[in-house]
Amino acid sequence: MASLMLFVAVVCQVLRIAGTAFFEVQYPSVVLSAEVGGNVTIRAGPDIGSIFLRSSTRGSIYIDGTDMMIVIEMLNSLPPIWSDMSEHGSLGTYLGGTSVSIKVTAQDPEGNPIRYEKVSGAFPPGVVLNKATGEISGVTPDIDAVYEFGIRATDNHGKHADQTFTILTREKNQCRTIPCKNGGSCIDDIDDYSCSCPTAYGGKNCQLDCANNAVGVDVGLMNIPDAQMSAHFSHADYAAWNGRLKGSGWVGEQVVNSWLQIDLGSVMDWFAVTMQGAVSSSYYTTTYTMAYSEDGDNFQDVKDTASNTLIFNGSTLFDTMTKTILPAPLQARYVRFIPRTAATNPGMRVEVFACPK
Repeated sequence: MASLMLFVAVVCQVLRIAGTAFFEVQYPSVVLSAEVGGNVTIRAGPDIGSIFLRSSTRGSIYIDGTDMMIVIEMLNSLPPIWSDMSEHGSLGTYLGGTSVSIKVTAQDPEGNPIRYEKVSGAFPPGVVLNKATGEISGVTPDIDAVYEFGIRATDNHGKHADQTFTILTREKNQCRTIPCKNGGSCIDDIDDYSCSCPTAYGGKNCQLDCANNAVGVDVGLMNIPDAQMSAHFSHADYAAWNGRLKGSGWVGEQVVNSWLQIDLGSVMDWFAVTMQGAVSSSYYTTTYTMAYSEDGDNFQDVKDTASNTLIFNGSTLFDTMTKTILPAPLQARYVRFIPRTAATNPGMRVEVFACPK
């Protein structure tokens, strides 16, 4: 240590003699270290002198493990700057169901990447923000509304700038394409429409001729599952689910108190039925009545305008198909066929014609 101090003293003397105003050591690494408990003091000149800490282009200056160059860079960093937007930050007005792709942009004065995040308000349902690119995209809802939201642009130093934007959505007229058929009237709704159909027609667009729209008891359709077919007093192996039009047929044990019932699955506008006798030439129903219900507990007979229970003609032979249209449509979920007269045991195969409500 004594020799080092002597060396430094000699160098300082040489520099003093030479009239030099600085002391510079150039070496791959220069370490100034005090003894245990000692201090390292760097003092500027007494007459407004300065102390400079300089790194090379890629170097760092560490104080207690912290790179002061990064700290200085953060202190000198400026917050992002939003690009010029239209008045009040409006991003436009869009008709419901429009696909949008809008990009909001901010720049970092230091040229670093920006991250975007919604910090207030709400986007239109179905619209989202890409946090990396600032793209706002999606399909706008079909409703008259103003959506206001705040987006924060943040640089890699944590500096940020907020901007408020608005998107206006306008409901489109769902009836403009004239979707209702057969004289139906279109009623516009939010993101939807409904059709008020003439009595004989039904379906979403009044496209169904209800008196000819089979619900699907027929074996060629079978939209009605077996579990929705039931019967009272079935004969032998002729179960209720055999009572499908063009099937083998349901047969009752006796004319009195036997019946076949179809559950349509929901309350529908019921218009007509078709009946056919069972496959066996001995089993067919010549006349019958019908009852109907919305809940499966409270049944009413199908009646005429004078409130008399109507008796309908069935099959005159086992394979004859007879279609009957009701005097007026009825609302029903359950349709019950009740034999009145028959050849031996009452047998039948049926289809129901109705339109969904």
